Amino acid sequence: MAGVRSYGPVLPVYVHEPNLISQPDVSRQHQVFVQETLAELRVEIERLGGQLLELVGESLDVFKRLHRITPITRIWTHRETTQNSQYERDKQIKAWCQTAGIELMECEQNGVARGEQASLSFPDYFAQCVTRKLKDPTGTSLTNRFAKPPLPAASPESIPVAAGEDKPLRQRGGRTLAVNAMRSFFSIRSLQRYPFQISSPNTAWNGCSRLSTYLAYGIISDREVFQAVDGVVSLGHEKLSPESFQKLQERARFYLDRLMWRRQYIQTFEHHPELEYRHMLPQFDGVRESEFDSERFEAWKAGRTGVPYIDAAMRCLRQTGWINMRLRATVVSFATMNLWLPTLQVARHLAREFLDYEPAVHYPIHNVASGTSSFDNLMVYDPIKQGIDNDSEGAFVRRWVPELRALKGVGIHDVTRTAGSLSDEARGLGLLPYPAPIVDCRQAGKLAKQRVSDLRKGKNVPDGTSEADAGTQLSLM
Repeated sequence: MAGVRSYGPVLPVYVHEPNLISQPDVSRQHQVFVQETLAELRVEIERLGGQLLELVGESLDVFKRLHRITPITRIWTHRETTQNSQYERDKQIKAWCQTAGIELMECEQNGVARGEQASLSFPDYFAQCVTRKLKDPTGTSLTNRFAKPPLPAASPESIPVAAGEDKPLRQRGGRTLAVNAMRSFFSIRSLQRYPFQISSPNTAWNGCSRLSTYLAYGIISDREVFQAVDGVVSLGHEKLSPESFQKLQERARFYLDRLMWRRQYIQTFEHHPELEYRHMLPQFDGVRESEFDSERFEAWKAGRTGVPYIDAAMRCLRQTGWINMRLRATVVSFATMNLWLPTLQVARHLAREFLDYEPAVHYPIHNVASGTSSFDNLMVYDPIKQGIDNDSEGAFVRRWVPELRALKGVGIHDVTRTAGSLSDEARGLGLLPYPAPIVDCRQAGKLAKQRVSDLRKGKNVPDGTSEADAGTQLSLM
């Protein structure tokens, strides 16, 4: 109550920002997911005795308007490591708050350090999160702590609509579903199986925690996830034999490694926000762009490259907004290495396609996968081998590429058999025969790996149409 007495009651506000909604990396599925989450949040706040005020406009204009009606003494927000457009917005609001005498309270997230702030190691951050109590006001009456909205909420019709279409099979928004996902995954059985479930798209759908979307939107926190992992390990200590418990600890660390990587990517983007527009290694700037092939780009986006595993991934993504981590790396490697498509154009398209798109994770990862970062190893995947290894019987391909459903077993990955295939079911759907591969994956990958290595070493690399490379460049056609 001390805060209420000192600064006044609290007004929960969400601003639908036209500038953010119109950004090229924002799509309709992102917007609808947010609106689903807001609908549940609105009910939760009402149960506590308050009202969520949704307004339309740029945040600075909205806050100025509210301040004129009812003076603001303090603004609470989370500190974001996100798109440049939003970072510029945050700087404007910070400057205005200083001028207007308003205290801006930016709560840190993910243990990410800004500026000269010292960074915690991941083990120290994990230990800090596990020991901090989670606050849950559910069931409490906080009516006297909330302010009444000083103006009417925006109508749904006044909210600009983001580009693109919603995805029919994506995850739904809201805190309830996020908590359900945590409760479903964080068990001894799930953590024990996790490392063996994540590579194949057939097992990853249910074998992964599927929490990335809820983390990206702040619906759950990494602190909650850490405490859930710690709870499973503690339970395992009570119930398992010493040998089984040791395995559980190893697999819990395996899961936590992925969250450590996530935090490292966010910290990288915090220090290098230019990765939204430029490569980590500047010698790659303009290289792939100078050889951009729009037909290849469109075939890749449409899932019509003639490489079954890649096409299945892109079609699955179009419907669901999610594919597993290994498949994401394969898709990006294929686009940027085998097809030699520009890293940033690939990244921007996938930003719209991934429901769990998080700019601070997305752009550093794309630099790694395309070879344009300082990461030592090159991630040049053979997409046919990846298909055989992770979808050996073709169940994933058969589900998402109906043209190939008449083909049985591992033969569905044989591009000499898939070209021209058209199952009776696909014919009934009005689909065209399946295309021949637009690229020789093995030869193109080999050439790309050499070109990327040469660029990293500072060598003068000829473009893809030079006479000196004519013999190998035929494999890219």
